[in-house]
Amino acid sequence: MGITAAQVKELRDKTGIGMMLCKQALIENDGDMEKAIESLRKQGQATAAKRAGKAVKQGTVSIVSDPSCSIVFEVNSETDFVARNDDFIEFINTLGSVLLSQKPADIAAAKTISASEFGGQTIEGRLTELIGKIGENITFRRYRKLEADANSERIFSYVHGNGKIGVIVKLSATAGLDSEALAVLGKELAMQVTAANPMAVDREHVDAGVIAKEKEIYFTQAQSSGKPEKIWDKIIEGKLSKFYQEMTLLEQAFIKKPEISVTERIKETEKAIDASIKVHEYIRFELGAED
Repeated sequence: MGITAAQVKELRDKTGIGMMLCKQALIENDGDMEKAIESLRKQGQATAAKRAGKAVKQGTVSIVSDPSCSIVFEVNSETDFVARNDDFIEFINTLGSVLLSQKPADIAAAKTISASEFGGQTIEGRLTELIGKIGENITFRRYRKLEADANSERIFSYVHGNGKIGVIVKLSATAGLDSEALAVLGKELAMQVTAANPMAVDREHVDAGVIAKEKEIYFTQAQSSGKPEKIWDKIIEGKLSKFYQEMTLLEQAFIKKPEISVTERIKETEKAIDASIKVHEYIRFELGAED
């Protein structure tokens, strides 16, 4: 049977795939629109398998929030060109909306969500379809969320470099939860985590194995320093203190005013709003980096 230009256009509008591929799919399926769509989707799945080995170091880190929850997620592509593609951007925006609505427990659960926004497909299914349409490997790589108690906690966020780094930080305060001063502090702390990349909120949350390794290194350095053995413990203690100042958020120099620490900056806001403030947790995603 003959395939009309109107049929080809309709299939193209439904799939976003090129005219020649749409025409060929209609010819192969005797003009049956649904079978042609299925055929193109299968081609997309084949493309996804073929591209699976391609490196995906570009893409974007995104953050979506509502009053009780903030979500940070990362979607990768092979090239920055695709990361700026309208279809890719639309997928990111829709994915963010779906994740915030559903709030899945983890990345595995997120990928299996079926959403009306994706025509009833799962997120993974829609991603496979997108790979077929764009012709480049794309991965939904990371997803995490922070939830807040509306009575005592707030979450603040910052996205740097058009999605190169995304940070969310959860604070609690005994008063002034919705004050401008706390909002400013929250944004500043998110920026601090972005720039200084601490290992943990404070020294109590640094992995014990990391500390043991640092002490081992400092002991070896003290041994070879030529200094008396009786002061080796002080040398190790001094080096460990410096490590905490560099690697824990609360002890770091405040990036906007390096002569004070982050803890001292927090105390300024505590005084301003007459409240106690605690940093509970943060999440930092850097594009292409490992967890």
